[in-house]
Amino acid sequence: MRLLLFKKRIVSVLGILLSVALLTGCQYSSLDEYLELLGMKDSYHDEPADTADSSVNPYAAVGGNSDSTGSFSGIQGIDPGNYTFSDDGRVTSNTADGSGNFTADNSENEDDSLGEDGKYFSTYKQLTEAELNEEMKAAREKAGITNESLDKLKQSQEGLYAYERLTNSGKTLYVEILSVLQSMSENVPVSTTSSDAIDLVFNYVMLDHPEIFYVDGYRYTNYTVGDEITKVSFSGNYTYNSDEVARKQALINQAVNECLAGAPSSTDDYYAIKYIYEYLIQNTEYDANNPDNQNICSVFIDKKSVCNGYAKAAQYLLNKLGIQTLLVTGTVNTKRARDVRHAWNIVLCNDLYYHFDATWGDSSYQVDNGESADTTKLPAVNYDYLNVTTDEILKNHTISDEIYLPLCSSMNDNYYVREDEYFTTTEMALVKELFDRRYNDGSSSVVMKCASKDIYNTFFNQLITERGVFDCMQGDTSTVSYTTFEDTNTIIFWL
Repeated sequence: MRLLLFKKRIVSVLGILLSVALLTGCQYSSLDEYLELLGMKDSYHDEPADTADSSVNPYAAVGGNSDSTGSFSGIQGIDPGNYTFSDDGRVTSNTADGSGNFTADNSENEDDSLGEDGKYFSTYKQLTEAELNEEMKAAREKAGITNESLDKLKQSQEGLYAYERLTNSGKTLYVEILSVLQSMSENVPVSTTSSDAIDLVFNYVMLDHPEIFYVDGYRYTNYTVGDEITKVSFSGNYTYNSDEVARKQALINQAVNECLAGAPSSTDDYYAIKYIYEYLIQNTEYDANNPDNQNICSVFIDKKSVCNGYAKAAQYLLNKLGIQTLLVTGTVNTKRARDVRHAWNIVLCNDLYYHFDATWGDSSYQVDNGESADTTKLPAVNYDYLNVTTDEILKNHTISDEIYLPLCSSMNDNYYVREDEYFTTTEMALVKELFDRRYNDGSSSVVMKCASKDIYNTFFNQLITERGVFDCMQGDTSTVSYTTFEDTNTIIFWL
Protein backbone atom coordinates (compact mmCIF):
# COMPACT_ATOMS: atom_id res chain seq x y z
CA MET A 1 0.00 0.00 0.00
CA ARG A 2 1.24 3.51 -0.68
CA LEU A 3 0.05 6.66 0.99
CA LEU A 4 -1.78 8.96 -1.36
CA LEU A 5 -0.15 12.22 -2.27
CA PHE A 6 -2.00 15.47 -2.62
CA LYS A 7 -0.13 18.01 -4.74
CA LYS A 8 -0.81 21.60 -5.68
CA ARG A 9 1.11 23.05 -8.59
CA ILE A 10 1.46 26.80 -9.01
CA VAL A 11 3.72 28.47 -11.56
CA SER A 12 5.67 31.38 -10.08
CA VAL A 13 6.40 34.40 -12.26
CA LEU A 14 9.54 34.95 -10.22
CA GLY A 15 10.98 31.69 -11.47
CA ILE A 16 11.79 30.38 -8.00
CA LEU A 17 10.87 26.76 -7.31
CA LEU A 18 9.58 26.32 -3.80
CA SER A 19 7.86 23.14 -2.60
CA VAL A 20 6.58 22.27 0.82
CA ALA A 21 6.21 18.59 1.79
CA LEU A 22 4.12 17.83 4.82
CA LEU A 23 4.30 14.87 7.18
CA THR A 24 0.96 13.34 8.13
CA GLY A 25 -1.22 14.78 10.83
CA CYS A 26 -4.21 13.46 12.71
CA GLN A 27 -6.45 15.93 11.02
CA TYR A 28 -4.79 17.27 8.00
CA SER A 29 -2.54 15.87 5.28
CA SER A 30 -0.96 12.55 4.43
CA LEU A 31 2.63 11.81 5.33
CA ASP A 32 3.88 12.58 1.83
CA GLU A 33 1.66 15.58 1.15
CA TYR A 34 3.57 18.52 -0.22
CA LEU A 35 3.06 21.64 -2.30
CA GLU A 36 5.36 21.25 -5.24
CA LEU A 37 6.62 23.29 -8.14
CA LEU A 38 5.92 26.91 -7.30
CA GLY A 39 7.96 28.07 -10.31
CA MET A 40 10.90 27.59 -12.68
CA LYS A 41 13.90 29.55 -13.91
CA ASP A 42 16.69 29.05 -16.36
CA SER A 43 19.58 27.00 -15.02
CA TYR A 44 23.14 28.18 -14.65
CA HIS A 45 26.10 25.91 -15.12
CA ASP A 46 26.23 23.66 -12.04
CA GLU A 47 24.56 26.33 -9.93
CA PRO A 48 21.50 26.06 -7.67
CA ALA A 49 18.54 26.02 -10.05
CA ASP A 50 15.77 25.64 -7.51
CA THR A 51 15.16 25.16 -3.84
CA ALA A 52 12.41 23.28 -2.03
CA ASP A 53 11.21 23.67 1.52
CA SER A 54 9.32 21.01 3.43
CA SER A 55 7.62 21.35 6.78
CA VAL A 56 5.54 19.04 8.92
CA ASN A 57 1.80 19.32 9.22
CA PRO A 58 0.65 18.36 12.74
CA TYR A 59 -1.51 15.43 13.76
CA ALA A 60 -3.89 17.76 15.51
CA ALA A 61 -7.25 16.17 14.88
CA VAL A 62 -9.22 13.90 17.07
CA GLY A 63 -10.92 10.55 16.86
CA GLY A 64 -12.50 7.87 18.99
CA ASN A 65 -14.22 4.55 19.01
CA SER A 66 -17.95 4.22 19.22
CA ASP A 67 -19.35 3.43 22.62
CA SER A 68 -22.91 3.28 23.84
CA THR A 69 -24.57 3.58 27.19
CA GLY A 70 -27.74 1.72 27.97
CA SER A 71 -30.31 1.97 30.72
CA PHE A 72 -33.50 0.28 31.85
CA SER A 73 -35.27 -0.35 35.09
CA GLY A 74 -32.77 -1.77 37.53
CA ILE A 75 -29.73 -0.95 35.34
CA GLN A 76 -28.34 2.52 34.82
CA GLY A 77 -26.40 2.39 31.61
CA ILE A 78 -24.26 4.73 30.46
CA ASP A 79 2.88 -7.13 -0.93
CA PRO A 80 5.70 -7.48 1.38
CA GLY A 81 8.83 -6.93 -0.75
CA ASN A 82 11.90 -8.69 0.70
CA TYR A 83 10.00 -10.05 3.69
CA THR A 84 7.59 -12.91 4.24
CA PHE A 85 4.71 -12.50 6.69
CA SER A 86 3.07 -15.74 7.79
CA ASP A 87 -0.54 -16.16 8.85
CA ASP A 88 0.42 -16.12 12.52
CA GLY A 89 2.04 -12.72 12.13
CA ARG A 90 5.64 -13.91 12.17
CA VAL A 91 8.03 -12.04 9.94
CA THR A 92 10.95 -13.49 8.04
CA SER A 93 13.52 -11.56 6.04
CA ASN A 94 15.11 -13.13 3.01
CA THR A 95 18.29 -12.56 4.98
CA ALA A 96 16.85 -13.21 8.43
CA ASP A 97 19.00 -14.55 11.22
CA GLY A 98 16.22 -16.90 12.34
CA SER A 99 15.20 -14.81 15.35
CA GLY A 100 12.40 -12.82 13.73
CA ASN A 101 14.66 -9.78 13.55
CA PHE A 102 15.70 -8.05 10.35
CA THR A 103 19.24 -8.35 9.11
CA ALA A 104 20.81 -6.33 6.34
CA ASP A 105 22.00 -7.85 3.09
CA ASN A 106 25.06 -5.88 2.14
CA SER A 107 25.82 -7.99 -0.89
CA GLU A 108 27.41 -5.99 -3.66
CA ASN A 109 25.39 -8.02 -6.14
CA GLU A 110 22.06 -6.90 -4.75
CA ASP A 111 19.53 -5.91 -7.41
CA ASP A 112 19.22 -2.25 -6.44
CA SER A 113 15.79 -1.95 -8.05
CA LEU A 114 14.00 -4.33 -5.67
CA GLY A 115 13.51 -2.16 -2.56
CA GLU A 116 10.54 0.09 -1.98
CA ASP A 117 12.67 2.87 -3.42
CA GLY A 118 13.65 0.79 -6.45
CA LYS A 119 11.89 3.10 -8.88
CA TYR A 120 14.45 5.76 -8.00
CA PHE A 121 17.38 3.47 -8.85
CA SER A 122 18.41 5.55 -11.87
CA THR A 123 18.49 8.75 -9.79
CA TYR A 124 20.95 7.48 -7.19
CA LYS A 125 24.56 8.44 -7.74
CA GLN A 126 27.78 8.01 -5.82
CA LEU A 127 29.28 11.41 -5.17
CA THR A 128 32.98 11.79 -5.97
CA GLU A 129 35.50 14.31 -4.69
CA ALA A 130 36.07 15.59 -8.21
CA GLU A 131 32.51 16.80 -8.70
CA LEU A 132 32.21 18.59 -5.36
CA ASN A 133 33.45 22.11 -4.85
CA GLU A 134 35.15 23.09 -1.60
CA GLU A 135 31.95 24.40 -0.05
CA MET A 136 30.17 21.11 -0.77
CA LYS A 137 33.06 19.08 0.61
CA ALA A 138 33.06 21.18 3.77
CA ALA A 139 29.30 20.69 4.18
CA ARG A 140 29.62 16.90 4.00
CA GLU A 141 32.59 16.99 6.37
CA LYS A 142 30.66 19.11 8.88
CA ALA A 143 27.80 16.61 8.74
CA GLY A 144 30.30 13.84 9.47
CA ILE A 145 29.75 12.15 6.11
CA THR A 146 32.68 10.03 4.93
CA ASN A 147 32.73 6.58 3.34
CA GLU A 148 33.91 5.13 6.65
CA SER A 149 31.29 6.93 8.73
CA LEU A 150 28.49 5.93 6.35
CA ASP A 151 29.48 2.25 6.56
CA LYS A 152 29.56 2.45 10.34
CA LEU A 153 26.19 4.22 10.48
CA LYS A 154 24.67 1.63 8.15
CA GLN A 155 25.71 -1.10 10.55
CA SER A 156 24.01 0.73 13.43
CA GLN A 157 20.74 0.93 11.45
CA GLU A 158 20.53 -2.77 10.71
CA GLY A 159 17.23 -4.19 11.91
CA LEU A 160 15.31 -0.91 11.77
CA TYR A 161 12.10 -1.60 9.93
CA ALA A 162 11.95 1.22 7.38
CA TYR A 163 15.71 1.17 6.77
CA GLU A 164 15.64 -2.52 5.90
CA ARG A 165 13.03 -1.97 3.22
CA LEU A 166 15.35 0.16 1.10
CA THR A 167 17.84 -0.80 -1.57
CA ASN A 168 21.55 -0.49 -0.80
CA SER A 169 21.61 2.86 -2.59
CA GLY A 170 18.51 3.94 -0.67
CA LYS A 171 20.24 2.96 2.57
CA THR A 172 23.18 5.19 1.63
CA LEU A 173 20.81 8.13 1.13
CA TYR A 174 19.08 7.19 4.40
CA VAL A 175 22.27 7.41 6.48
CA GLU A 176 23.32 10.61 4.67
CA ILE A 177 20.01 12.25 5.61
CA LEU A 178 20.27 10.84 9.13
CA SER A 179 23.79 12.30 9.48
CA VAL A 180 22.55 15.70 8.32
CA LEU A 181 19.67 15.69 10.79
CA GLN A 182 21.71 14.43 13.73
CA SER A 183 24.36 17.10 13.15
CA MET A 184 21.74 19.75 12.34
CA SER A 185 23.65 20.58 9.16
CA GLU A 186 22.63 22.66 6.14
CA ASN A 187 23.00 22.37 2.37
CA VAL A 188 24.72 19.00 2.31
CA PRO A 189 25.05 17.24 -1.09
CA VAL A 190 23.46 13.79 -1.05
CA SER A 191 23.61 10.82 -3.38
CA THR A 192 20.46 11.31 -5.44
CA THR A 193 19.10 13.69 -8.04
CA SER A 194 15.45 12.95 -7.23
CA SER A 195 13.34 15.04 -4.88
CA ASP A 196 10.87 12.13 -4.69
CA ALA A 197 13.61 9.82 -3.46
CA ILE A 198 14.54 12.39 -0.83
CA ASP A 199 10.91 12.64 0.25
CA LEU A 200 10.47 8.88 0.64
CA VAL A 201 13.79 8.28 2.39
CA PHE A 202 13.38 11.29 4.70
CA ASN A 203 10.00 9.91 5.76
CA TYR A 204 11.58 6.49 6.36
CA VAL A 205 14.26 8.07 8.55
CA MET A 206 11.58 9.80 10.60
CA LEU A 207 9.56 6.57 10.88
CA ASP A 208 12.57 4.83 12.44
CA HIS A 209 13.81 7.69 14.63
CA PRO A 210 11.28 9.18 17.08
CA GLU A 211 14.18 10.77 18.97
CA ILE A 212 14.58 13.38 16.20
CA PHE A 213 12.06 15.71 17.80
CA TYR A 214 13.66 18.92 16.53
CA VAL A 215 12.95 18.38 12.81
CA ASP A 216 9.60 19.08 11.18
CA GLY A 217 10.59 18.86 7.53
CA TYR A 218 13.43 19.48 5.10
CA ARG A 219 14.73 21.67 2.30
CA TYR A 220 16.67 20.76 -0.80
CA THR A 221 18.42 22.60 -3.62
CA ASN A 222 18.85 21.26 -7.14
CA TYR A 223 22.07 21.98 -9.05
CA THR A 224 21.79 21.76 -12.82
CA VAL A 225 23.78 21.84 -16.01
CA GLY A 226 21.36 22.97 -18.66
CA ASP A 227 18.15 21.08 -17.99
CA GLU A 228 19.87 18.20 -16.19
CA ILE A 229 19.94 17.99 -12.39
CA THR A 230 23.50 17.04 -11.50
CA LYS A 231 23.42 17.29 -7.71
CA VAL A 232 21.00 17.91 -4.85
CA SER A 233 21.83 19.34 -1.44
CA PHE A 234 19.70 18.58 1.62
CA SER A 235 18.93 20.52 4.81
CA GLY A 236 16.76 19.69 7.76
CA ASN A 237 14.08 22.10 8.89
CA TYR A 238 15.06 22.56 12.52
CA THR A 239 12.51 23.82 15.02
CA TYR A 240 15.07 24.57 17.75
CA ASN A 241 18.69 25.64 17.92
CA SER A 242 21.32 23.25 19.29
CA ASP A 243 21.23 24.74 22.80
CA GLU A 244 17.46 24.33 23.01
CA VAL A 245 17.71 20.78 21.65
CA ALA A 246 20.23 19.92 24.36
CA ARG A 247 18.02 21.46 27.06
CA LYS A 248 14.94 19.57 25.92
CA GLN A 249 16.89 16.34 25.50
CA ALA A 250 18.03 16.57 29.13
CA LEU A 251 14.40 16.90 30.24
CA ILE A 252 13.39 14.01 28.01
CA ASN A 253 16.17 11.84 29.43
CA GLN A 254 15.01 12.57 32.95
CA ALA A 255 11.40 11.61 32.19
CA VAL A 256 12.41 8.51 30.25
CA ASN A 257 14.73 7.31 33.00
CA GLU A 258 11.95 7.73 35.56
CA CYS A 259 9.59 5.76 33.37
CA LEU A 260 12.00 2.93 32.58
CA ALA A 261 13.01 2.61 36.23
CA GLY A 262 9.56 1.18 36.89
CA ALA A 263 9.48 -1.16 33.90
CA PRO A 264 9.01 -4.83 34.81
CA SER A 265 12.01 -7.11 34.46
CA SER A 266 10.79 -10.13 32.54
CA THR A 267 11.69 -12.17 29.50
CA ASP A 268 8.01 -11.96 28.56
CA ASP A 269 7.62 -8.90 26.30
CA TYR A 270 3.93 -8.59 27.19
CA TYR A 271 4.55 -7.10 30.61
CA ALA A 272 6.86 -4.33 29.33
CA ILE A 273 4.44 -3.47 26.52
CA LYS A 274 1.48 -3.36 28.91
CA TYR A 275 3.51 -1.19 31.29
CA ILE A 276 4.34 1.37 28.58
CA TYR A 277 0.72 1.40 27.35
CA GLU A 278 -0.52 2.17 30.86
CA TYR A 279 2.29 4.62 31.61
CA LEU A 280 1.56 6.75 28.53
CA ILE A 281 -2.17 6.81 29.22
CA GLN A 282 -1.83 7.56 32.92
CA ASN A 283 0.80 10.26 32.45
CA THR A 284 -0.42 12.01 29.28
CA GLU A 285 -3.49 14.13 28.65
CA TYR A 286 -4.89 14.28 25.15
CA ASP A 287 -4.57 17.92 24.08
CA ALA A 288 -4.73 19.04 20.46
CA ASN A 289 -3.62 22.54 21.42
CA ASN A 290 -0.16 21.65 22.72
CA PRO A 291 2.31 23.39 20.38
CA ASP A 292 4.81 20.50 20.54
CA ASN A 293 2.27 17.73 20.08
CA GLN A 294 3.89 16.20 16.99
CA ASN A 295 6.95 14.94 18.82
CA ILE A 296 8.06 13.25 22.02
CA CYS A 297 8.59 16.55 23.88
CA SER A 298 4.83 16.86 24.30
CA VAL A 299 4.66 13.56 26.19
CA PHE A 300 7.87 13.61 28.21
CA ILE A 301 8.02 17.33 29.01
CA ASP A 302 4.54 18.80 28.68
CA LYS A 303 2.52 15.64 29.47
CA LYS A 304 0.00 16.75 26.84
CA SER A 305 -0.11 15.42 23.30
CA VAL A 306 -2.05 13.96 20.38
CA CYS A 307 -1.78 10.65 18.57
CA ASN A 308 1.56 11.34 16.90
CA GLY A 309 3.13 12.24 20.22
CA TYR A 310 1.71 9.14 21.95
CA ALA A 311 2.88 6.88 19.13
CA LYS A 312 6.39 8.32 18.88
CA ALA A 313 6.80 8.21 22.67
CA ALA A 314 5.69 4.57 22.71
CA GLN A 315 8.18 3.77 19.96
CA TYR A 316 10.95 5.63 21.80
CA LEU A 317 10.33 3.87 25.13
CA LEU A 318 9.76 0.37 23.77
CA ASN A 319 12.80 0.57 21.52
CA LYS A 320 14.87 1.39 24.63
CA LEU A 321 13.45 -1.75 26.23
CA GLY A 322 14.60 -3.77 23.22
CA ILE A 323 11.12 -4.24 21.76
CA GLN A 324 10.84 -3.50 18.06
CA THR A 325 8.11 -0.91 17.58
CA LEU A 326 6.85 0.56 14.32
CA LEU A 327 5.07 3.85 13.71
CA VAL A 328 1.81 3.39 11.79
CA THR A 329 -0.18 6.12 10.08
CA GLY A 330 -3.69 6.06 8.70
CA THR A 331 -7.18 7.33 9.40
CA VAL A 332 -9.99 6.66 11.85
CA ASN A 333 -13.71 7.29 11.96
CA THR A 334 -15.12 9.04 15.02
CA LYS A 335 -18.47 10.31 16.18
CA ARG A 336 -17.46 13.77 15.00
CA ALA A 337 -15.73 13.07 11.70
CA ARG A 338 -14.68 10.45 9.20
CA ASP A 339 -11.24 9.73 7.76
CA VAL A 340 -9.44 11.62 10.52
CA ARG A 341 -5.65 11.39 10.33
CA HIS A 342 -4.21 9.17 13.04
CA ALA A 343 -1.01 7.49 14.22
CA TRP A 344 -0.39 4.42 16.36
CA ASN A 345 2.10 1.53 16.60
CA ILE A 346 2.83 -2.07 15.78
CA VAL A 347 4.85 -3.90 18.44
CA LEU A 348 6.82 -7.14 18.23
CA CYS A 349 5.71 -9.04 21.33
CA ASN A 350 7.28 -12.44 21.93
CA ASP A 351 8.18 -12.70 18.21
CA LEU A 352 4.68 -11.86 16.97
CA TYR A 353 3.33 -8.52 15.76
CA TYR A 354 0.36 -6.68 17.27
CA HIS A 355 -1.29 -3.28 16.86
CA PHE A 356 -0.91 -0.93 19.84
CA ASP A 357 -2.85 2.34 20.09
CA ALA A 358 -2.27 4.16 23.38
CA THR A 359 -4.18 7.23 22.17
CA TRP A 360 -7.41 5.31 21.77
CA GLY A 361 -6.78 3.68 25.13
CA ASP A 362 -6.82 7.07 26.89
CA SER A 363 -10.13 8.16 28.42
CA SER A 364 -9.15 11.84 28.04
CA TYR A 365 -9.05 11.19 24.30
CA GLN A 366 -12.47 9.55 24.39
CA VAL A 367 -13.98 12.43 26.35
CA ASP A 368 -12.37 15.00 24.06
CA ASN A 369 -14.07 13.29 21.15
CA GLY A 370 -17.53 13.13 22.68
CA GLU A 371 -17.48 9.40 23.30
CA SER A 372 -19.36 9.66 26.58
CA ALA A 373 -21.19 12.41 28.38
CA ASP A 374 -20.41 10.76 31.72
CA THR A 375 -16.66 10.61 32.27
CA THR A 376 -17.14 8.34 35.28
CA LYS A 377 -18.45 5.67 32.94
CA LEU A 378 -15.28 5.37 30.90
CA PRO A 379 -12.30 3.28 32.00
CA ALA A 380 -9.17 5.27 32.83
CA VAL A 381 -7.35 2.79 30.62
CA ASN A 382 -9.21 1.18 27.73
CA TYR A 383 -7.39 -2.03 26.83
CA ASP A 384 -9.28 -2.60 23.58
CA TYR A 385 -6.20 -1.38 21.68
CA LEU A 386 -3.41 -3.23 23.49
CA ASN A 387 -1.95 -5.98 21.31
CA VAL A 388 -4.75 -6.44 18.79
CA THR A 389 -4.90 -8.03 15.37
CA THR A 390 -5.03 -6.31 12.03
CA ASP A 391 -8.63 -7.49 11.60
CA GLU A 392 -9.53 -5.94 14.95
CA ILE A 393 -7.83 -2.59 14.31
CA LEU A 394 -9.45 -2.33 10.89
CA LYS A 395 -12.88 -2.19 12.51
CA ASN A 396 -12.32 1.52 13.11
CA HIS A 397 -8.84 2.30 11.72
CA THR A 398 -7.61 2.45 8.13
CA ILE A 399 -3.92 1.79 7.58
CA SER A 400 -2.10 4.05 5.14
CA ASP A 401 0.06 2.65 2.38
CA GLU A 402 3.10 4.73 3.29
CA ILE A 403 5.10 1.58 3.96
CA TYR A 404 4.34 -2.13 3.86
CA LEU A 405 3.50 -3.40 7.32
CA PRO A 406 3.40 -6.91 8.79
CA LEU A 407 0.09 -8.71 9.21
CA CYS A 408 -0.94 -8.97 12.85
CA SER A 409 -3.04 -12.10 13.26
CA SER A 410 -2.11 -13.64 16.60
CA MET A 411 -4.24 -13.33 19.74
CA ASN A 412 -1.64 -14.96 22.01
CA ASP A 413 -0.64 -11.75 23.77
CA ASN A 414 -3.84 -9.77 23.38
CA TYR A 415 -4.61 -8.03 26.66
CA TYR A 416 -7.97 -9.73 27.21
CA VAL A 417 -6.57 -13.16 26.41
CA ARG A 418 -3.65 -12.69 28.80
CA GLU A 419 -5.90 -11.30 31.56
CA ASP A 420 -8.51 -14.03 31.08
CA GLU A 421 -11.27 -11.61 30.10
CA TYR A 422 -11.75 -12.96 26.56
CA PHE A 423 -14.89 -14.94 25.86
CA THR A 424 -15.08 -17.44 23.03
CA THR A 425 -18.24 -19.08 24.40
CA THR A 426 -21.36 -17.82 26.17
CA GLU A 427 -20.99 -19.89 29.32
CA MET A 428 -22.50 -17.91 32.18
CA ALA A 429 -20.37 -19.82 34.68
CA LEU A 430 -17.27 -18.17 33.19
CA VAL A 431 -18.88 -14.76 33.54
CA LYS A 432 -19.64 -15.46 37.21
CA GLU A 433 -16.01 -16.51 37.77
CA LEU A 434 -14.79 -13.23 36.24
CA PHE A 435 -17.13 -11.19 38.47
CA ASP A 436 -15.87 -13.09 41.54
CA ARG A 437 -12.23 -12.37 40.59
CA ARG A 438 -12.90 -8.67 40.19
CA TYR A 439 -14.72 -8.46 43.52
CA ASN A 440 -11.80 -10.25 45.18
CA ASP A 441 -9.16 -7.95 43.71
CA GLY A 442 -11.15 -4.80 44.55
CA SER A 443 -11.71 -3.71 40.95
CA SER A 444 -14.21 -1.01 40.14
CA SER A 445 -15.39 -2.72 36.98
CA VAL A 446 -15.71 -6.00 35.13
CA VAL A 447 -14.63 -5.93 31.49
CA MET A 448 -15.76 -8.61 29.05
CA LYS A 449 -14.24 -8.86 25.58
CA CYS A 450 -16.25 -11.04 23.21
CA ALA A 451 -14.61 -12.99 20.41
CA SER A 452 -17.46 -12.33 17.96
CA LYS A 453 -20.50 -10.16 17.43
CA ASP A 454 -22.76 -13.19 18.05
CA ILE A 455 -21.20 -13.78 21.46
CA TYR A 456 -21.47 -10.07 22.25
CA ASN A 457 -25.16 -10.00 21.27
CA THR A 458 -25.90 -13.13 23.30
CA PHE A 459 -24.23 -11.74 26.43
CA PHE A 460 -25.92 -8.37 25.95
CA ASN A 461 -29.28 -10.12 25.83
CA GLN A 462 -28.58 -12.45 28.75
CA LEU A 463 -26.85 -9.99 31.06
CA ILE A 464 -28.58 -6.71 30.26
CA THR A 465 -31.88 -7.29 28.48
CA GLU A 466 -32.78 -10.26 30.70
CA ARG A 467 -30.94 -8.77 33.72
CA GLY A 468 -28.83 -11.85 34.25
CA VAL A 469 -25.97 -9.65 35.45
CA PHE A 470 -27.59 -9.49 38.89
CA ASP A 471 -26.97 -13.24 39.31
CA CYS A 472 -23.25 -12.50 39.00
CA MET A 473 -23.12 -9.63 41.46
CA GLN A 474 -22.42 -9.75 45.18
CA GLY A 475 -24.32 -8.01 47.96
CA ASP A 476 -27.71 -6.38 47.95
CA THR A 477 -27.59 -4.69 44.55
CA SER A 478 -30.62 -3.44 42.66
CA THR A 479 -28.87 -1.32 40.07
CA VAL A 480 -25.75 -1.62 37.96
CA SER A 481 -24.18 0.68 35.39
CA TYR A 482 -22.60 -0.53 32.19
CA THR A 483 -20.78 0.79 29.13
CA THR A 484 -20.55 -0.97 25.79
CA PHE A 485 -18.16 -0.57 22.88
CA GLU A 486 -20.00 -2.24 20.04
CA ASP A 487 -17.28 -1.98 17.42
CA THR A 488 -14.85 -3.91 19.64
CA ASN A 489 -17.45 -6.24 21.22
CA THR A 490 -16.65 -5.06 24.74
CA ILE A 491 -18.98 -4.74 27.72
CA ILE A 492 -18.03 -3.03 31.00
CA PHE A 493 -20.05 -3.40 34.19
CA TRP A 494 -19.29 -0.93 36.99
CA LEU A 495 -19.19 -2.42 40.46
